Amino acid sequence: MQSTVRFGSGLLLMALVGLPAAHAQPSLDDQLRQPVNREAINQQRDVADQLLRLGQRQADQGDYQSAIQAWTRAVELYNQIGDVASMEQAYGNIGSAHAAVGDYVGAETAVRRQLAIARDNQSFSTQIFAWNTLGTLRLQEGDVESATQAYEEALNIAYSVENFEGIGLSLSNLGLLASAQGDYVAAVDYYELASEYRVRAGNIVGRANTNNNLGDAYLAQGLQGKAIGAYRLALSYGRDTDDITAQLHAIDGLIDVYSQRNDWSQVRYYLDERIARTLNTDNDWGKLITHKRLGEFYEATGELTLAQDQYQRAYELARLLDQTTLEVELFNRLVSFDSREGSKN
Repeated sequence: MQSTVRFGSGLLLMALVGLPAAHAQPSLDDQLRQPVNREAINQQRDVADQLLRLGQRQADQGDYQSAIQAWTRAVELYNQIGDVASMEQAYGNIGSAHAAVGDYVGAETAVRRQLAIARDNQSFSTQIFAWNTLGTLRLQEGDVESATQAYEEALNIAYSVENFEGIGLSLSNLGLLASAQGDYVAAVDYYELASEYRVRAGNIVGRANTNNNLGDAYLAQGLQGKAIGAYRLALSYGRDTDDITAQLHAIDGLIDVYSQRNDWSQVRYYLDERIARTLNTDNDWGKLITHKRLGEFYEATGELTLAQDQYQRAYELARLLDQTTLEVELFNRLVSFDSREGSKN
C-alpha cells in the first residue's frame, strides 16, 4: 500500500511494508534534519544551465522548436531544485521563441507562467517586462484594449518601485499603441516622456528605439524638422551601440524625410550609409530593402534603367525570402517599366 504526502509542487512517495505508522512516516522535524545533497543539486543546476545555453544557440540559429524543447527541460530541472529566478528567465525565452514562429498562444502561456513565478517571488523587474511582453502579444493579435491594460499595469508597477528602465519601456510601448491607432499627438507625448526616463536609466539602445519611434510620429504629423532631429539622435545612439537595426530604421526615416523635400543629395548620402551596412553582409532582408530604396531613388531622379535593375534585384530577393506582399509590389513596378518601353515602341 502507498500513501502520498504532498509538499508544494513535489510528491513524496512512501512504501509502507507492514510497519507501524509512527515508523513509516517520520515527523516533520526528522524530515527537515535530513542532509541536503548539495552535490546532486549542483549537478542538476549545471545540466539546466547547459540546456539554457543550448536553447539560446539553437534560437540564434533559427531552430526555435529545438530551443523550446531545451528550455522546457531546463524549467523542469530548475523547478526540482527550486531555482525560481532561472525559471523566470527560461519561461521568458520560451515565450520569445513561440512569438518568433508566430505562435502567440504558446508565447502568452509561457509569459503568463513567467509572470506567476515573478509575482510569487516578488520580482518586480520581471513582472514589468512580462506585462510589456503580454501587451505586445495582445497588440499583435489586434486586441488593443487588453494591450493597453497590460502596458498600463507594467507602467504602474514600474512607477511604484521607481524602475526607470521599466517606466521608459512601458511609456514607449504605449506610444507604439497610440501610433497604431493613428493618435500621433498622444504617441509623441508618450515617446518624449519615455526618452527622459531612458536617459535616466542609461539605456542607450532604448534611447535609439524611442527616438526612432518619435521620428516616425513626427513625420506622420508632417513635422519634418523635428523628425530629422529625432532620427539623427537615434542614428547616433545606434552607432554608439553598434545596433544595426536601429541605424537602418533611422536611415530609412531620414531617407523618407529628404525624399518628401526632394533633397536628393541628402537622400543619396543616407542611401550610401544603408548600402555600407547591408550589401556586403549576409542580411538578405537588409539587401532587399536597400535595392528597393535604390530603385525608388533612381526612378524619382529619372534614371529608369538603373531603377529597373535595382527593382529586379529586390524582386529576386523577395521571392527567395518568400515575402509575398513585396514580391507582388516589385513585380508590378517591373511590369510598369515594360509598359513604358512598349509605349515608346
